[in-house]
Amino acid sequence: MADWSELPADMLEHLTGFLPIQDYHRFSAVCRNWGMVAKERRHSPAQQIPWLAMGELEDTKKRKFYDLLEDRHYYLDVPELCGTVLRGSSYGWLFTLDRKLNFRLVNPLTGECYDLPRPPPFYEGHVEREIYLDAEVLQRSLVIKAILDYDPRTRSDFTALILYGGHYTPAFWRAGNTIWTTITGIPDGPDDITFFEGKFYFVRTPCVNSCSEFYTFEVGTEPEATKFELQVSCRGDPNYIIEDINHSCTMNYLVVFGGKLHLVERFLDACESMPTTEFVLHELDLEGNNYSTCQHINGYTIFLGASASVVISPSHFHNCIKDAIYFTDLAPKLYADGAEDHGIFDMIGKNITPYYPRDVSIMR
Repeated sequence: MADWSELPADMLEHLTGFLPIQDYHRFSAVCRNWGMVAKERRHSPAQQIPWLAMGELEDTKKRKFYDLLEDRHYYLDVPELCGTVLRGSSYGWLFTLDRKLNFRLVNPLTGECYDLPRPPPFYEGHVEREIYLDAEVLQRSLVIKAILDYDPRTRSDFTALILYGGHYTPAFWRAGNTIWTTITGIPDGPDDITFFEGKFYFVRTPCVNSCSEFYTFEVGTEPEATKFELQVSCRGDPNYIIEDINHSCTMNYLVVFGGKLHLVERFLDACESMPTTEFVLHELDLEGNNYSTCQHINGYTIFLGASASVVISPSHFHNCIKDAIYFTDLAPKLYADGAEDHGIFDMIGKNITPYYPRDVSIMR
């Protein structure tokens, strides 16, 4: 009988590139030889659906994650995450912020870290006003969202982009820089950011019942965003009017799939808990100043939250629902202590089902 523990290291290293995170850890526990290969972490894990990032265990300080497909919790011992809140993720990297506002980019699998410059002040130009903000509140609200253009493991000239402060101001940092550079040209309050075909894109909805606006920015040029002529009416209907402005609102996301940029409108009941009621999807043609409203997602699955949006093909994950949007209530604009507003929205049936107990607190 073959001795699997004696397989060549280069073969084992190649195999690790096909394993998702949970199987990567199982692989490392097979035997001493396999564990040593896994420890080298020369290959990133295979593509997998996003995990739900949860709180830190008080006794062990391990970080708790939830795997939707396995319906199982995992507890990762990553010292770099201890005492931090997560402000975004891209390509498996986590943006972390501690109580002293030390900002870092952490790979929880490999332990690799990048020390990022301290985020700009919450009140731009008024640093002294931050002393009146509770430390925990400031830690959770200073950085609204953070994404990367490229995976730092594949490109050393990567760029991070954040929305920060009371006005959701965009700023970028490029590897080697010592400060964040504020991007001008966008009025207060972008809803979302994404990276597509070498450029960052922003969506902004000035107020309820108005059209969504789009901006783009390319690193290497002047730090000023360019506005597109295209505007998308609420629900794609120029004549649509929300009857009760006090009981309905929207939050928008930008997602990329099928080689196209898309806008996702998230509709909420503006009561105290702000539950999500519906999603509407539009395919954008920014250069052609046009868009079309979609009735389905062409079999894809979209994951929306406070991190970079993720789109996958369910054909690679047998338990994943196609033509569906998985969403969380962790976006700062919707933030509440708990998992009151999360679920799976069926684009075909137009209904929402939960994927996690609604009475369990989710603190990142």
